[in-house]
Amino acid sequence: MTKTTALFINNHPYANFDRGGTHILPSSEIGIHMVARQRVHGGVSGFADHPLDHVALCDADEEDRWREICEWTLRNHPISRVIAVHERAVLLAAEMRSKFGLAGMDLETATRFRDKVRMKETVRSAGAAAVPDFAALDSVEDLERVDWSTGRKVIKSRWGLAAKDLYIVESLEEARRIVGGLDLSGSHYEVEEFVRGQIYHCDSVVLDGRIVFRSVGKYLADPASYSPGSIFGTVLVGEGELHRRITALNAEVLAALGIQDGTTHLELFHTEADELVFCEVAGRPPGGTIPPVIQAQYGFNIVETQIRIDAGLDISLGSAPEPVDGGGTSGFIAFYPGSGDAQGIDADRLAALGVVEHITHSGAGNGRGGVRHSTDFLDSYVVRAPDDEALLHRIARVKDEYRR
Repeated sequence: MTKTTALFINNHPYANFDRGGTHILPSSEIGIHMVARQRVHGGVSGFADHPLDHVALCDADEEDRWREICEWTLRNHPISRVIAVHERAVLLAAEMRSKFGLAGMDLETATRFRDKVRMKETVRSAGAAAVPDFAALDSVEDLERVDWSTGRKVIKSRWGLAAKDLYIVESLEEARRIVGGLDLSGSHYEVEEFVRGQIYHCDSVVLDGRIVFRSVGKYLADPASYSPGSIFGTVLVGEGELHRRITALNAEVLAALGIQDGTTHLELFHTEADELVFCEVAGRPPGGTIPPVIQAQYGFNIVETQIRIDAGLDISLGSAPEPVDGGGTSGFIAFYPGSGDAQGIDADRLAALGVVEHITHSGAGNGRGGVRHSTDFLDSYVVRAPDDEALLHRIARVKDEYRR
């Protein structure tokens, strides 16, 4: 039997695929041709421990070069699958599948999951969820057609990720000043109504159009509020009425957008009026420290799951939808760089705090004391606890000890 060969378009540091001594790329099951970021950006960090036979490296921002190499690889090798788990790789992977007639998420579906205007148009027209008022922002004149009497607005990239290129504005005058510094060519921006509310996320695994796993979490801070020295995190939400409502909305949105196979990461608002309002959804695994939280709670790696789905391999969801032995709940707290003094927690204190994993991010920050995006963590800690109250207490203790 001929071994399947896949093209892996990888924007993550290669070392990210080594989890707790386990390498999650299925290189023993399929052949892998990897296109990755240059060495300086971690494209082959840890490569010597888990080498691949075919690797090409590109500058992170050379989009045309990535496309050229992917097309050359697909034309010159017997490749039948394309793997992508990073937001910046998903669209290119879908483009390659559509162009070369390969299985997996096609370009039309991927665009609905990436372009926030197309996404919300689809969700709204299907009646899948409440959506904030929004409009494409292709010129300064587009701002004049927005109803500013309703208050604060959000200007953000239609194609962005990790809360980058996002601006909250209070007035038309402020919006004009912001837009004056943006390149509005190429349909890259949108403007939408600001929604006040707690932000939740719902992460899913979909096979043959059916959701086979879903997990709900509540953010401990607004993803757009990242700043030097601040914190971020999430806590899982147990079964109950809110969990039921969020997973129902998630199912409606995913059906409207038409995903057949893969993983998703949806974000939404829960307002003070008890309304659920759609924010956005990505057709890839959650980022940051959410995958380790899911693994701590449910016993499987959702990033590995996406890789195996893309590769056409069987998946295992561990003990899902039930939590791992011992029950309880899980979450994480993360610390952004830029607080000044060196901080941290002694390793011998972690178990007493309920920490089951500490992840250090050596490349955090922009090198000038700033934070680049919402998952640009310096340290993150995955925490387990017997119940919700105990989890929040343990996370608070981790925060206190980290900053002593």
